[in-house]
Amino acid sequence: MNNLEALVQVMYNIYLVLNKEQLTFTFIDLFGDPNTQLTRQQVKDYLKISESTYKRKVKDGTLRPVKLPGGDRFYLKDLLAAYLESKQKGRI
Repeated sequence: MNNLEALVQVMYNIYLVLNKEQLTFTFIDLFGDPNTQLTRQQVKDYLKISESTYKRKVKDGTLRPVKLPGGDRFYLKDLLAAYLESKQKGRI
């Protein structure tokens, strides 16, 4: 696990702890329903990346699609690390 994935896991664990305290915001408020499935194009739009960047991230394992007959699908919860990277690089 790289540092970014470890950080995302820690943040998610903090969210789980804080959510038990009944805070006024939720993960869904911040990032959307984590079980939402996104298509390939929706992922590219969400992360504001090109087709070549998408292919490179899938090849190096940064993005891990669920392979379905209708095309790749992603769970929103699995895109958090990529979202944070895009945010850091100023794409979002």
